[in-house]
Amino acid sequence: MFQKIVTGAQAGVDRAALDAAMLLDFEYGGWCPKGRLDEKETIPEKYSNLKEVSGEFKADKESYDARTKKNIEDSDATLILVPQIPLPEQIKDGTLLTIEYTKKQLKPYLIVNLSKPICSNAELITAWVKENRINTLNIGGPRESTCPGIYQATLELLEITLPKCKNCFSLRATL
Repeated sequence: MFQKIVTGAQAGVDRAALDAAMLLDFEYGGWCPKGRLDEKETIPEKYSNLKEVSGEFKADKESYDARTKKNIEDSDATLILVPQIPLPEQIKDGTLLTIEYTKKQLKPYLIVNLSKPICSNAELITAWVKENRINTLNIGGPRESTCPGIYQATLELLEITLPKCKNCFSLRATL
């Protein structure tokens, strides 16, 4: 049964996924960078279920990369939300690492183009979650600083999609 959202808590797609999970009463968690860093400040305490990666990192990027990899490893699949396909050139953050590492781990992943109609994307994601029998879903994508408006687009999509995903297994169980 689909029940948990994990993400790295950066401003943008990650933060929207956490907010949607909290709003819709989903379990949430995941790994965040050492020191609860985000690109401008620290990750707010309201996201109390996050765990910091540990280790000796020579640069913040290493901590960000470690959290991205741990979230992929600890989930059944990864949903990657992007503003358009092909990706805009300014997206050079963990989104590319997420795509590459998910492939390397041989785990299911879905890249969703947020410029497509929201209802079509919601149906696509719901069918994919059901087909892959996902319990724990990692959600990632660009930061708000490299992709203004991605937080709001992600939140709107997930507010429609997540309840459908939660129900897709319970409906099958009653048949």
